[in-house]
Amino acid sequence: MLTESLNTATCVNGLYVLARSVQETLGRYSFNLFVWTHDEIYKVSLLGSATPIFYRGHYLVLSTRHQIKNIDPQDISMLTEDGEFAVTSSGYSVPRLSPEGMQHDLQDIVVFNFNGACEEHPALRLRFFRIGEFPPDCMNDSVVAVLNYGYPSDDQLYELHDKNHIGSRRRSTPLKIHSQPQDDTLLHLKPLQPLTFDPDGLSGGPNFVIQRSDGNFMVHFAGVTVRAGRKDVYIVKSGYIKGLLDAAISLRS
Repeated sequence: MLTESLNTATCVNGLYVLARSVQETLGRYSFNLFVWTHDEIYKVSLLGSATPIFYRGHYLVLSTRHQIKNIDPQDISMLTEDGEFAVTSSGYSVPRLSPEGMQHDLQDIVVFNFNGACEEHPALRLRFFRIGEFPPDCMNDSVVAVLNYGYPSDDQLYELHDKNHIGSRRRSTPLKIHSQPQDDTLLHLKPLQPLTFDPDGLSGGPNFVIQRSDGNFMVHFAGVTVRAGRKDVYIVKSGYIKGLLDAAISLRS
């Protein structure tokens, strides 16, 4: 990934991590999205991927509208680290749609607030990627790598009936920037090799860009996956998501 040396240090959330460990380290800032079903046996159901971020003092989880279609957003949950509890959000916000419906993929993004859950379960805070600044335009020569994370539907172990167990399996995929779509809020990327798994379930997951700046390597939040195929991935860029985050925080202040 960082071809200069596996011992190259990369800054992740203010800490320097060796290049050989960056891919695994960033994987911690993604998780499987759950819904509380109110069923006594099948208490939770899987909804794909989600992006947890800490921004302006708020613990926020990003996903997409199409993941939670026909789902009560108040039932959206994340599991505690030990898997013992499913904790729900303290509210959510979505971009307003025009009378014609969704016009841009940016309007597919949903922002959930998990401040209450993180107060009750402090260990959850370690799962949130801290955003201090947003990356420069990704269409430049300083990009070293883009890493995509998500939980494909076919990979998950859903064994509630027999074992009362759910096994979350995460995929990490290196991407390369392919083009800037006509919709400026999007970025079109391609896997270095075509995906060998069904990408269903990747929507809502995070993407991180590693950029070189003044001889140093920095990791930034690049955006959220909204569409994915075996040869193509589309993400909503973080610079545009920032506006949604600021609006969500303003609603709670």
